[in-house]
Amino acid sequence: MTGMEVIAFKPIGYVRHGYSDEEVKASLHGVDGYVEVLPEYAEGLEGLEGFSHIIILAYLHKARGSPLKVKPRRLVRLGYRLEDLPLLGVFATDSPDRPNPIALTIARLKAVKGRVLEVEGLDLYDGTPVLDIKPYTPSRRINDITVPEWYREIYGELNESI
Repeated sequence: MTGMEVIAFKPIGYVRHGYSDEEVKASLHGVDGYVEVLPEYAEGLEGLEGFSHIIILAYLHKARGSPLKVKPRRLVRLGYRLEDLPLLGVFATDSPDRPNPIALTIARLKAVKGRVLEVEGLDLYDGTPVLDIKPYTPSRRINDITVPEWYREIYGELNESI
């Protein structure tokens, strides 16, 4: 491998909800909506019903670029001023602007209706291409995590102000 390989993915479906991009950006806990799986992948949904949450991997088709340093802008909607936020490496944030604009979202699975998944907690724009879906299972849960000091400070201040 030379590091210059082209990797191609084909969507298995699309996010559908009808909210504007601004409404999705402003939502604290995501929006309710659907993942519409393409007909050729519908049988891959068998056995998914009954899981409370799913992991959605998606292509961020509206990403603006791929900076390596960003500010965690999501915190602005929680009351922080952009100028007060630290400049961080993109891999230390959940910024949608990244070298490979791939999203990982965990959403509550409310229902499986044929090839349509009814979900809540989507932070993806309407029409976002979905690359994969996985069940969220207890084996994926990590209980003993640590976070850097800057993260503890920001979220500590946030919890105190709520």
